[in-house]
Amino acid sequence: MSSITLEKKILSANNWGLLALLHEGLMERFEDAGNAIVEGNYTTLNELINNARDIISELLITFREKDELSTNLRSLYLFTNKLITEGEIKKDSSNFKKAINIINPIYLGFKGLESREDANIVSGLTYGKEELSEYITKSTKTFQG
Repeated sequence: MSSITLEKKILSANNWGLLALLHEGLMERFEDAGNAIVEGNYTTLNELINNARDIISELLITFREKDELSTNLRSLYLFTNKLITEGEIKKDSSNFKKAINIINPIYLGFKGLESREDANIVSGLTYGKEELSEYITKSTKTFQG
């Protein structure tokens, strides 16, 4: 996904959408890590695993409460971390496929929740060094004097 597309997705996503994006990124890292093992590119594998662990850490922090949902999600994230660690050590790409199978239903759940709420939309033109980009915003914030 291009950085501009990702930026637009982030700017327009509601809270559920942001969580879905984290899970989507996680699954992309797992898929790329499995491919890196097949290709024998262990430097890339290490970078992808470290990035995936950063995302997992963010998700663990996000769901740090003691409610049932948070506890269950934390268990799944920790198990997923264990799977990718084993996959990295054993150079077994099947562990990454298992990790994707665990994360995908969570991703789909957050995508479903995202569609039930309005998106945050930003509007206007922004000027980059060599480009002009258009953004549309929708916000419930009001400013009163």
